[in-house]
Amino acid sequence: MRGFIRIVLWWVCVFSLLAVPCYGGGVVTVSWSPQELRQGEALYVEIKTEMEVSSAEADLDGTPIFLYKRDGGGLAGIAGVDMAASPGLRPLRVLVKDLEGKPFEKVFQVKVHKGKFGVQRLTLPKEMVELKGEILRRVLEENRKVKEIFVTLRHEKLWHNSFIKPVDGPITGTFGLRRILNDRPRSPHSGVDIAAPSGSQVGSCNDGVVVFAQELYLCGKTIIIDHGFGLYSMYMHLAEMRVKEGEEVRVGDVIGLVGATGRVTGPHLHWGVRLMGARIDPFSLLRLFPQGD
Repeated sequence: MRGFIRIVLWWVCVFSLLAVPCYGGGVVTVSWSPQELRQGEALYVEIKTEMEVSSAEADLDGTPIFLYKRDGGGLAGIAGVDMAASPGLRPLRVLVKDLEGKPFEKVFQVKVHKGKFGVQRLTLPKEMVELKGEILRRVLEENRKVKEIFVTLRHEKLWHNSFIKPVDGPITGTFGLRRILNDRPRSPHSGVDIAAPSGSQVGSCNDGVVVFAQELYLCGKTIIIDHGFGLYSMYMHLAEMRVKEGEEVRVGDVIGLVGATGRVTGPHLHWGVRLMGARIDPFSLLRLFPQGD
């Protein structure tokens, strides 16, 4: 009986935090999912109000969350927690103003749990691991160009459907793997590797604009798609790129073919996602939008 009472009181506390009276007499309801947020995952935030609003904004630990109108009413937005973010509480701030400009502001606490990341050991030719001279300079310059893309912000939501897995196949490299190359620790795996036969078609995981379609030394033939609001998806090690920079794509459009270009041991697709610079598990987007939004 005491356990049941504790559970009831816990839920009362949760809902008292989410539904808060506004100055204008209405109520603003804030909810988010998943409740068990982990390093490297995306967070879906939803705001509902009982009155008309003139403006609304939100941020997670200071990083803006771009809000959009939901088909069913209310506002929503997504935020990302980087794979290397420290576990602990993160402030979720919401500010809503009614038509008279009166503000409702509330800060909630979202708990970030430690991610469950494995370890993978790989053996590669020494020249592919220990980069030197001209090759090292090329890789550093390529990294700089790619990073510049992720800090470019399109103030527009381009995706309109559920996110999809870009190619069928088993996962051979999970997100967040702590990789050890030739017995030396390297950067953690910031995407997922999907095994598929060479030449398999790769589809865009959602609507967007191609902002990068070039061959890189480590990543091979690479495509980056801007989905708006700071959300980008990446497709690496392609055998062939079938889109050009500036081209608009829709969810499922064939953008390339699976290959083994760059630093790889066999044909597969490396699929990665960045959200406002945060490295997140692409599959967390599939879990957030099973029916689209």
